[in-house]
Amino acid sequence: MSNETVSNESAFRPRCPTCHMMSDPEKAAKFLPFCSLRCRMIDLGRWLNEEHTLPCSAGEDEESDSPSSGGVKLPPGWHDE
Repeated sequence: MSNETVSNESAFRPRCPTCHMMSDPEKAAKFLPFCSLRCRMIDLGRWLNEEHTLPCSAGEDEESDSPSSGGVKLPPGWHDE
């Protein structure tokens, strides 16, 4: 095995989940996995507008609300009823 450095062409370059452009890890290190602050803010806006959601079944919600399960009951307004 040789100690050759890996060229920039063969180095791993992730795709931005927002715009799908190849991002340069060195230039966008503080925004990873996004390529820029703009794409990072777009993704945050999508989460806040509930365009992105995490799946959960109705059974999971009912189990966490029962006092015997030890689940935390959220105050009114913190979840949809």
